[in-house]
Amino acid sequence: MDQETEIQNADSDSDSYTDVLIVGAGPAGLMALYWMAVYGVRARIIDKRGTKVFTGQADGLRPRTLELFDSMGFQHRVIHEGHVAVEANFWVPDRNGKLTRQGPHCSPKINESNHHNMLLTQGRVERFVIDAIQNYSDLEIERGIIAESFEYDENLENDLDAYPITVGLRTLSDEEANPVHLTTNTNESGQQIPNEQGRGSLLPDDWNELIQKSHIRKTKIETVKAKFIIGCDGAHSWTRKQVNIPLDGSVTDHIWGVIDIVPLSNFPDMRRLGTITHSSGTILVIPRERNLVRLYVPVQIVNNTSDTRFDRSAITLEMIKTRIQDIISPYTFDFQICDWWAAYQIGQRIAPSFNKGSRIYLAGDAVHTHSPKVGLGMNMSMQDGFNIGWKVAMVAIGAANPAILNTYTEERHPLAEMLLEFDKLWSGEFTETNENGVANSDKAERMVDVVEKFMDFADGLKVYYSESLLVWKDSKDIGSDATLNLIPGERIPPVKLRNQAEGNSKWTTRLFESDGLFRIIILAGDIRTEEQKKRVEILGTVLAGKDQTKISPIHRYVHIPGHKDQIRVITIHSAPWKEVEFFDFPEILRPFDPIMGWGYGDIWCDGFCDWDPHCQGKGYEKWGVDRTRGAMLILRPDQYIGWAGELEEVDEMTAYLDGVLVKMPTSEL
Repeated sequence: MDQETEIQNADSDSDSYTDVLIVGAGPAGLMALYWMAVYGVRARIIDKRGTKVFTGQADGLRPRTLELFDSMGFQHRVIHEGHVAVEANFWVPDRNGKLTRQGPHCSPKINESNHHNMLLTQGRVERFVIDAIQNYSDLEIERGIIAESFEYDENLENDLDAYPITVGLRTLSDEEANPVHLTTNTNESGQQIPNEQGRGSLLPDDWNELIQKSHIRKTKIETVKAKFIIGCDGAHSWTRKQVNIPLDGSVTDHIWGVIDIVPLSNFPDMRRLGTITHSSGTILVIPRERNLVRLYVPVQIVNNTSDTRFDRSAITLEMIKTRIQDIISPYTFDFQICDWWAAYQIGQRIAPSFNKGSRIYLAGDAVHTHSPKVGLGMNMSMQDGFNIGWKVAMVAIGAANPAILNTYTEERHPLAEMLLEFDKLWSGEFTETNENGVANSDKAERMVDVVEKFMDFADGLKVYYSESLLVWKDSKDIGSDATLNLIPGERIPPVKLRNQAEGNSKWTTRLFESDGLFRIIILAGDIRTEEQKKRVEILGTVLAGKDQTKISPIHRYVHIPGHKDQIRVITIHSAPWKEVEFFDFPEILRPFDPIMGWGYGDIWCDGFCDWDPHCQGKGYEKWGVDRTRGAMLILRPDQYIGWAGELEEVDEMTAYLDGVLVKMPTSEL
């Protein structure tokens, strides 16, 4: 009997255990896995596909997502490969029916982030996240595996040492893991032709993914017991169905085609983001990397009164091409290279809850589906995974209060509702007829209005996280003088700062790394004044534990793997760089390590830099903080503000942290 036959015929002889099982290795699943790697969690991630995504899928990246990438250390790779999209043109018929350009239109908040909208295929983004995971851990994606059975013992839910989840896994055959639609394309006659995916069409760091790297297992069937499960397995989520969480909403009555091609066209704006409107529909034009352009186009309307899905086999590549040629006329359109194409009928649906109890969580398309035309699907999915990932990971290693898990649905569900509202308004502008009877000449203005209405949400400039254990929004008006734009539950607006010890500049999106730590950010103000210097010295005394009347949060909480502490203190002062010295600050703010030396990376200056036009010394103004008195805040591991207050309010800050983090045993304090 050969090895393959032996594996197929074997039965599972034992159960395996893992703290966290992630189902689905798409954008949400990979972001959740990132946190498992950061915190050293015993975790597994399975995916039914035999390989990662190479072509197609999502391609839009919003500023907030890019800020997170910066904190994870790979945003430079996105910049190197991606296509920046900050302006959009809208082509509409004039009174004589001739297509005319309206625009370019640019976001009025283009400089609210140090990163701008970019376009890059999902496959490359997944590559970058996978590489970031490997910087922390040897966790790998187990491909070609599906979950087939599920049991959940609710009686064990409150016992954090128990494994209440039991999942049966099965290793797929090569044919099952790489179905025909993933290994073939369709020619103009509707025939299936091989997909010539090889080294020539991939970047070198994806070459190994072409090779099947299946671990030799004793069995083809495996039973896994887990403490937590995170379902990131798409719109038809197996995980969601196991816990009977529905998707509420409906499907649309329009069928859309999408193609990634290298265009052969005389249309002037084929390499510019925008739309082309015709009496029979509107095309969305999205320029991409490697001379690719993505086009979304309405193909046909279906009778959808029964709320059923259409047969995708009825749509061909030639049909999509013909529709584009009709709408873009009198300009020409053709192509020789088609990297990927698909047809879809998206439903705008949302789950009433993103969790089942305290052990089962869902993220991404598993809990919200919409059209891809708003360019938010990958962003929302990744931010879902980013949100639940660090929370589950911290609870799994015993470093955080399990009650923080309750904030996941509270924080992400309202954003998913906003996403669906945005999609309904935006997608409605692409249909053949306007129910309000508005002329096409007004379409550009309407589209701009929709975009601007949802801009803060879509770009991630605002997330609207409500008050919770992780977000303290107390009754006092802390924003009136000291922290006007530093709002608990929101991201900290990015600025570029100078390092006090070396003078080099860095964006806060990179400074505040996604390394699993909570951060105390001390905005020390102008310590050239005696009064302010005294305030900072008193704060240093308290944080160092030298004030017996107050409790210091430093060294108080359970450590996470790879770190001596759960808290890192970053100080940012507002005095001119040359008029303050590194050693002017209390030692607790620049701690000394007998091997690594002083904490030179902990003291920063909001000061002007002659050689860096982005480092203008205006961060305090952008944050709305008084340059003399400063302020203090807590950043969560995901860079959202958890608490904000004055330098003297260490007791309240510590109370916030006590509610979130697990304290060290008294004997170890």
